Amino acid sequence: MKTGKNKPSHSLGNFSFLKGNLLILAISWMVWFPALRLTDAYAQPYIKELGASVFIIGAINSIATATLAVVRILGGYVADRFGRKNIIALMSFAISSTYLIYAFAPSWEWVLVAATLNSVFLLYQPALLVIRADSVPPDKRGFSFALSEFLPGLVSIPAPIIATYLVVTNGTVGGMRIAYFAAFLLGIAAAVVRLFLKETLPKRSDRRADFHVDFKREYSEAVRFIFKNMRNVALLYIIYNFALTGVSPLFSLYAVYFLQLGDLGWGVMYTVSYVLYLALLVPIGFTVDRLGRRRMLLLSMSSLVLFGFVYAVTPIDSSYSLAIMVVAYSVIVLANVAYANAVGALEADYIPREKRGRVTAALAFVASLAAAAGQAVWAFVYNSVSPPLPFYVLTVFMLLSVFVVLFRLKEPRVREQ
Repeated sequence: MKTGKNKPSHSLGNFSFLKGNLLILAISWMVWFPALRLTDAYAQPYIKELGASVFIIGAINSIATATLAVVRILGGYVADRFGRKNIIALMSFAISSTYLIYAFAPSWEWVLVAATLNSVFLLYQPALLVIRADSVPPDKRGFSFALSEFLPGLVSIPAPIIATYLVVTNGTVGGMRIAYFAAFLLGIAAAVVRLFLKETLPKRSDRRADFHVDFKREYSEAVRFIFKNMRNVALLYIIYNFALTGVSPLFSLYAVYFLQLGDLGWGVMYTVSYVLYLALLVPIGFTVDRLGRRRMLLLSMSSLVLFGFVYAVTPIDSSYSLAIMVVAYSVIVLANVAYANAVGALEADYIPREKRGRVTAALAFVASLAAAAGQAVWAFVYNSVSPPLPFYVLTVFMLLSVFVVLFRLKEPRVREQ
């Protein structure tokens, strides 16, 4: 069923849709998000301190992302063929266990094992995105997606500060071991909450069809749907993920080691950007519904062009370096949030409910391959050519994204339920 592209009926204070699956997901994220924020801040310096070069760090991220690309395809099929709930609950328990490997890793090789397994267990990711999209009306998607992240983010405010304290007082390795063990415990708790999700996939009589034939047929249909309806969205995914997601593992390494801001300086950058992200998350989601997906994407990409360049030209060890980097990184984080909310809502607008798992997974597959290639390429460039160069190139790719959105991308005339 489709709905006309009418103006959203909600106001910023109308939270009536925050119930059922969306509420359960929000609660599970309120448990798990603090753990993710605790480990995310110093993940790359942790791997470096375990003996990895910047190129190896890029390779680890690239392998994990490429693995995720393949796994998402199977995950999308499972979400549409067998349902969303069970795969989400089971894989949530499995992925929590990988944090134990991170916590006790004696060298970077063990981090590679943990990162790869983490990607394998993210088999549930398409189902998670789809059950969220299934659970809210079309005219509230941007706002509701942002709100479902805001509540978990609110309880995660202390996490970056705690992470900085752990690293500064216990060293990068000692502090991160504590953080990863906490992530394991919180992940298990979040997985228990997800056992209460309700299935959203309508019953189908053909779920026992031949796997090989059925898998090939349904993904062929998903690819045809993308080429017919969403090829410019796919193009945007490729450019954006090759550039920004490819460069993202380098943000902390560049600040800590190249600009010599140290663990404390990076902690300040990460914490300030996170507080701003949280303060503006719901208004950004609200604006996605009011302003439109395409306009928000243009604003996001334009911000990344400007502040990606600022990130690259910040002077080394200047009295102003930290202040400049706090501003630049904060804007980059906010622009990425705006992109994620706008493109997530646009995706749901285009894709019918019964195809959502497969088409979402196919698009994610393309995005992940682009990101994996970018992570390998930009880590090599950073390590072997010049640390600032990946950030200069980022601005060029983001400018290209502006032209794609401006001249190629359109919103659907009617939005899918």
